[in-house]
Amino acid sequence: MMRDLITAFSTDTRDRMTSAGWRKRTGDIYTHDLGDGFHAWVGLNRASKHHPLKINPVVGLRYDPLERLLADIAGAASLTSATIARPVGHLTPGNSLLQLRVAEPGDAERATDELCELVQAYGLPFARQHASTDALLTALRAGGNVPNPDRTRILLPALHFLRGDTNEARSDLAHGLAHYGQNTSMPVVAEYHRFANALTTRLSA
Repeated sequence: MMRDLITAFSTDTRDRMTSAGWRKRTGDIYTHDLGDGFHAWVGLNRASKHHPLKINPVVGLRYDPLERLLADIAGAASLTSATIARPVGHLTPGNSLLQLRVAEPGDAERATDELCELVQAYGLPFARQHASTDALLTALRAGGNVPNPDRTRILLPALHFLRGDTNEARSDLAHGLAHYGQNTSMPVVAEYHRFANALTTRLSA
């Protein structure tokens, strides 16, 4: 039964989103090109363990040059993750968790309609509002737009590097290194040190 609900919702969503100009990515992720390397981003987090199927839409913005830089430094493939993102319910006047529910396959169309309305009313405006390096930098500094603060400490100096803000990038790296300390036996500390060394090399080039 749950598999039927997932299939019905996923099929309806793919058809509606792609017809509206969104690109289907791996998993339940969609992106929409805004130009200059910026992409509106929608991720659909599913709760499918218990009936009914629940979907928590997350909307955001992806900045390709920044994500490619981080992937290159890490020596990994660039994933389709968002650079900044918020649960769409937190952007609505209610500012609370919002879940779409699919109790039977016939509910999928209604849930997809609601999703598309939310994306149009809140997702796209959020992405467009931040689709410049100035606005993205402000959003990163403000907090609340990146769930993992460890990622924010990587995003900020990397974005400064792309903007040519060398002094700001070095300053952010220094703050990050001071925050994590020198105990590189801890994976998160070792990862930040590797990132800082790699970005410092690029800053010095």
